[in-house]
Amino acid sequence: MITLFKRKALDWIDKADFEVKIIIAGSKDITLDEKYYQKHRRDSDKEFHDPAECIRLVATYPNIKYLHHQATTIHLKSGPKTTFKIFGSPLVPDHSERAFGYNRSDDTTIERHWSNIPLDVDVVLTHTPAYNHRDASTKWQAAGCEGLRKALWQVRPRIAVCGRIAEARGAETVEWNLDLPLSPFLEKQTIQWTDPGANRMAMSLVDLTRASGNPLHNDGAPGPRAHGSDVFFSPAERAKPTAPSRVFEDYDEAPSSGVTTVSSFSDMTAHTVVPQDFWNAANTAYPSEPILDPQPVVSRLHHRNAAALNGRSGRQETLIVNASIVITNNLNRLSYNQPIVVDIELPVGNEAV
Repeated sequence: MITLFKRKALDWIDKADFEVKIIIAGSKDITLDEKYYQKHRRDSDKEFHDPAECIRLVATYPNIKYLHHQATTIHLKSGPKTTFKIFGSPLVPDHSERAFGYNRSDDTTIERHWSNIPLDVDVVLTHTPAYNHRDASTKWQAAGCEGLRKALWQVRPRIAVCGRIAEARGAETVEWNLDLPLSPFLEKQTIQWTDPGANRMAMSLVDLTRASGNPLHNDGAPGPRAHGSDVFFSPAERAKPTAPSRVFEDYDEAPSSGVTTVSSFSDMTAHTVVPQDFWNAANTAYPSEPILDPQPVVSRLHHRNAAALNGRSGRQETLIVNASIVITNNLNRLSYNQPIVVDIELPVGNEAV
C-alpha cells in the first residue's frame, strides 16, 4: 500500500540517477489492486486507502514509468539513444489469496492473460517467475507460472525479469528449441549465471556483450506485421533438425521439457522434411528414417505459435533474471542482495528494434 514508507521509496526511485525507471506492483501492494483491497481490507485498518488515489499518486512521478499489465516503448534521449519495448505485469498465480492473483488451474484465463504480451517486446517484467526458471524455494519448490513460461517461448524477449521468490535470486540464459519438426514450448538448455559479486567485492554483473565472448543470441526481430498460421521451412533454414520420439496431435499439449530423439537428420540439402504434425499421431514413434519430399513443406500451427516463429528465428535465447533484493534466510534480520546489473547490446539511434 502507499504508506509514508512507500512514498519515500517512490521518492528515492524517482531521484535515482537513471534516465528511465520502470516499476510494477507486487502481491503485497494491495492498494494498487482495487478489487482485492475492497474485498480483503481488514476492518482493523486504522486508515482507509483509496486505491484509485494510490494509482494516481504513482503516476505523478515524472521519471517513473508504472506498468500495469501493459507494454510501452522507451526512447532514451541520452547516450546512444537506445529504443526498446517493455511489457510489465503484477499478476501472480494464487498460492494464497494475494493482490493481482489469478487461478493457476484455469488454463483459459492464464493463456488470455499472458497472450497480452506483444511478440515484439525486448523486455518482459513480471512479479511472478516463469515455471522452473528462478522460481524454486523451500516453501513452494517450483512456484512459477507455466502459462508465463509458454508465453516466453512465444515472445522470446531479450530479457525477462521477475521477483517474488527471494531465495531464487540469480540469472540464467535459456536457449529455446526452435528446431523442426516443430513442437512449441520446448527448451534446448539453460545456462546458469555465476555471480561475480557473491562476495560483495565486485559488481553482480551479467555481461552479454560481444566483448564478453558470450553474447546473447537474440536479434529482437519483430517478425512480419501480417501473418497466417502456415510456417514454411526447409533444411536450409534449420541446419540439424531432430525428430521427437512422440508425436502430439495438439501442440498445446506438448511437454515443456526436452524431448528424447531417436534419429538425427543431416546432409539434407536437396529435399525438405515432412514435419511431425504430418505424421499419423496414432503411431507411437517417429519413423527411424526421414521422409523426404521434393515439394515445399508447410507446418500449420496455432495462430500465435505460427506468429511466434515467422521471421523471428533470430530470437534464440532469453536471459531470465530474478532480481529479488531482500535476503529472507538471514536469522530474521533484514538484509539485502546487491542489484543485478545486465550489460547487453541494443540497437542505437535510428536502428529498428
